[in-house]
Formats: sequence, C-alpha cells, structure tokens
Amino acid sequence: MVSLEVLDDVAVHQADGKTIVEQCKSATKQNPLSDWAEDLWKTLCNWLDFLEAGELDTTTIQYRLYVTPARFGEIAKLLHEARTGDQVDVAVESIEASLTGMKKKPACKHLVARFLEADPEHRRMLVSRLRVISEDNDPVEPLREIFKPTVSPLIVDLICERAIGAAKEAADRMIRAGLPAKIDADRFRAELRAFIQKNNLPGFLSSLTDHPSSEAVTEVLQSRPTFVRQLELIDIPPEGRVRAVSDYLRTAADISKWGESGLIFEANLRDWDEDLIGRYQFIAGEISDTHAEHDGETQGRIIYRRCATLQPPFEGRAVPGHFVHGSFNALSENRRLGWHPDFSVLLEADE
Repeated sequence: MVSLEVLDDVAVHQADGKTIVEQCKSATKQNPLSDWAEDLWKTLCNWLDFLEAGELDTTTIQYRLYVTPARFGEIAKLLHEARTGDQVDVAVESIEASLTGMKKKPACKHLVARFLEADPEHRRMLVSRLRVISEDNDPVEPLREIFKPTVSPLIVDLICERAIGAAKEAADRMIRAGLPAKIDADRFRAELRAFIQKNNLPGFLSSLTDHPSSEAVTEVLQSRPTFVRQLELIDIPPEGRVRAVSDYLRTAADISKWGESGLIFEANLRDWDEDLIGRYQFIAGEISDTHAEHDGETQGRIIYRRCATLQPPFEGRAVPGHFVHGSFNALSENRRLGWHPDFSVLLEADE
C-alpha cells in the first residue's frame, strides 16, 4: 500500500511489515538541503517527535527525504552516508562543532538544538535509516523511464499523467469518504496496465477524458450555442440534446489532449472535417430525394441520426463512439452543416 498524508507526505507500507516514510520538498526557489535550511531541520525534528511519541515503529521504519530539482548540502550528505550508530555520533559531533564555530547563528538554530539534544538512541535510529534523494531535475522523468521500453513515445507523457492523476484521485476519493488515503499497489498497477494496453494500440485513438459533469452539460444547454439551437430546430428530445452536449464537450477535450500529445495534428483535423462534411452531404441529398414528402423537421432528424451512427476512422485509426457525434455537432456549431434543410434562414431568424 502507498498512503498520502497519513503517516507522512508519502508512506510505502510493504508486505513484510516494513514502512518507508517520505518527506517531499520542492527546490525550485530555495535549497531545502543547504546546511542550515529550516526545511531540513524541521523534517528531522518532526521525525524525532514521532519517535519520542511512539507513533512510528522503530524496528521497521525507514526515512526518505526527497528533493527536486536536484540539490546538494554537506550536512545532508553527512547524514545520508551515516549507516551505523558510531557514524551517526561522528556526524552529530561535526554538526555541533560547525554550529558552535559560527559567529552568527542561523535562523534555524532552535531546530538544530532540538536535534542535538534529542534522545541519542532515537537519533541513531533516525539517521542510520535516513536516505536523502535528490537526483531528479524533472520528477516525472523516472516515471517516463519505466514506460519508455514498452510504450509508444507518443503516449509516454499521457501514461505518466494518467498514473499521477489516478493516484491523486484515488487518494482524494478516500479522503472524501473519511478513510485513510491508502492506495493498493496491485490494484493500481492492474488499472494502469489496462489503460496502457488500451491506449498503446497503434490502430486506435482512445479517449483520454471522462464524461463531463451534469452541471457543465446544463450550463451549455442553458446558453443555447448554435449546435443546440440546430437540434431545437428539428425537435430533438431533451435527452438527445444532453447526449449531444456531452459528446461535444468530450470531443473538444479529447482533441485538445491528443493535440498536446502529438497524437493528431491540425492538418489531420481539417481532413477529418472535410470527410464528415462530404458524408453529411451524401446523406442529406439522399434524404431530400427519398423523403421529400416529409417536413423539414422530420428530414432533419433523419439526417442527424444517420450521421450520428457513422463510425468512420480517423487517419486509419478507430475512434471512440462519442468522437464522430461530437465532431458533427462541432461542425454544426460553426454552421458548416445543418440538419434542417432551411437551417441558415431559421438560425438567422432566431438571432
């Protein structure tokens, strides 16, 4: 299990009963590993407080201080390299001598004093099991290295984004339910593996977005954009308009994510739009010839439903079901096509 904000910023609860607690520090504006950095000494004192209070199992606990981007500090290095009780005592003596020799004491001197005055046994337990990790200028790069051997380069960043987002959402969901934010590693890996298998197929463009919220859909319906007004012209029922808005929003979000990831390009989208318009024109022409006895609303509903059921590929790749429907509604929004035979005149009269 991996927990967030339970025992510490992050804690790894291993199957054999051992636990790794981790403090994570950002070094973009300052160096948390500099010799007299308040972050460094506050972290050490917090862990000592936990030990003295008996809140951590001293026989199984390990400590990690993770800092990114990569930074360095002599005292942090000294503590990192101390593996035995004797080495810890030597490191403590060195720190004490350095502090004593300073003419101007650092602002964190009270924290350093707490560390120096702590129970020697607790201090040895802490420092001998402490590892300072500050190697990554980009904290996502280690994740990329895990996926690069088996995942298409085009979707490596998407997979990393999914992994990070899924972990955060899982933790937030547990917190909202009043539970400790502990994530089961096996289950998390299984879900991520399924996501990778689905998205690592060269012949399939998988959706990277969830269904929009009901609030977002309602807001669009109430604002009555052009594509919704086009549906009103042919009397599409309310549930059909809800589906249209949902697919429209999800399609726009997918296009944005695919574009950012280099999975699709603007030229591809232009060709896609032209292909859909051509298909629409064939269907509209057929309906005009074969259903001339029906009024414009009925003809429009037939055209709309025929288009909505199409599933053409995008640049030779299969696409999610909502994408074609959402794309047709996007073209309807831009008035590049319309469902009612007289949509242009009717839309202008409604403005």
